[in-house]
Order: sequence, then C-alpha cells, then structure tokens
Amino acid sequence: MFKFINKYRLQFLIITTLIVLFLLMSQTHTSESKSRFQSVILTLSYPLQVSAKSVASAFNNFWNSYISLADVKKENQLLRMQLLEMEEKMNQHIENSVQFLRLRDQLLFANKKITEKIFAEIIGESTDNNHNISLINRGSKQLVMRNYVVLRKEGLVGRIQSVSPFQSSVQLITDHRSRVPALIQRNRIRGLIYGTREGLEMRQINRHANIKIGDRVISSGLGGLFPKGLLVGWVKEIRHQKHELFKTAILDMAVDFNQIEEVFVIVPSKTDSHLFID
Repeated sequence: MFKFINKYRLQFLIITTLIVLFLLMSQTHTSESKSRFQSVILTLSYPLQVSAKSVASAFNNFWNSYISLADVKKENQLLRMQLLEMEEKMNQHIENSVQFLRLRDQLLFANKKITEKIFAEIIGESTDNNHNISLINRGSKQLVMRNYVVLRKEGLVGRIQSVSPFQSSVQLITDHRSRVPALIQRNRIRGLIYGTREGLEMRQINRHANIKIGDRVISSGLGGLFPKGLLVGWVKEIRHQKHELFKTAILDMAVDFNQIEEVFVIVPSKTDSHLFID
C-alpha cells in the first residue's frame, strides 16, 4: 500500500489539491467562505499576474525603445544628408573662390600689358611621355595662328604648334624639341633653354661665365620667335666638367606646368607680325 502511494504521490497531491479547492468553492453560502476562496484564488494567481505584468512592461519598454531608435535613425539619416549637402556647397564655394582668385590675377596681368592677348583654357594634353603638348580651346576663328607665343602671369609657357578653327595645340617649353634663346638677367650671359623630362636646362653657357644659384633667367629675344624679357625660371644647380667647353644650368621653372588651367596667346603687333610667319 505504502509503495503504491509513494509511487503515485504526485498524482495524489494533485487530486488532493483539487478536492480541497472543490470544497472551498462549494462553501459559497457565507461571506467568510467566499472571502477564503477569493484569497486562495488571488494567492494562486499572484505569480501569474506578476509575470504577466512584467512581460507587458518589458514589451512596452522594448516597443518604446524601438520607436525611439527608429526616430533617432531617421533623424541621423536626415542630418547626414544635410551634412553632405553642406559639404558639397562648401566645396563649390572653395572652388569658386580659388578660380576667382586665379582668374583675377591672370586678367589683371592681361590688362597691364599693351600687347593684345587671347584668353584660352587648357582642354587636353599629350598622353605620351615623349611630347609635352597641351590643347587649348581657341583656334583660327579666334585669330590664333601658328607660332604665336603662349604665356601666363608667372612666365613663358610655349608656342602655338598647330591650329584648327576652334582649337590649337601648344608646344610647351618643357617639350624635348623646344628651344628658347635665353640670358641671365643679372649679367646678360646667354644660353639656350632645352626642355627635358625633368624640367628645363640652360645649356651652351660659356665655361668662364659668372652664374650663380638663384640667377633669374629670361628669354633673350634672339631668333625672333619669343619676345625678349619673358621669365623662364631661376638657376638652382650648375653642372660643369673641367674638360667641357660649356656649363649647364638646371632651372626652377617659373610656371608650374602640372597645374596650369588657363593661358594667354600673344597676338603680335603689326610691326612684329613677320616674326610669326612660317
């Protein structure tokens, strides 16, 4: 008997509990029994109520947090878009300012000289390493002709090599085929400017010539192609071997050929026009 009860004690406990609850429920005639029954029900249901309330509170907090995070995410996206728009506007303002200052300096330079100049923009350049050629957006329709000199406020750029109705190619003085007669401004020592892949060299300088680092080099006007007095650069290095008859000066270029965007084409006066004819 005891073994049977011990084996099914859980089932007996459940049945006993149900019987007790049934007896309590059957005693509904007095307010005391009713109160006792309600107390039992409340006692048994309290953990469920607490759990349900906790779950509901947690869900409510989670939902509020989700809504708040969604609002924050949307606000962050809006702020990022506004920041990108501001950065784009700022970059545009900076570019406009830089372009304005650059063009102002060049145009002031153009107005200072009596010689007529044609303003042009660089629209292309040579794609090989053997030639330094730039393409400008001015041609014969704008009165540009072959061998017209091209320059900037900073100094000499090159010459017009070929012309079409609306475009022209410019041979830069850094091109390896370019030759510019030049002189040291300080003491009028003469030489010839050669374009190299590294930059510019002034060659054929007399071995006894007195040249110094920092000497200013300008076009000499010899040969009639380039006008006299255009700045080419400054001496930064002097090379000479004892057995050589000439010195060579390596130049710092007056024009930064990696950054030019606009140039001027010089229109010669009538008295000098013969100098530009092939």
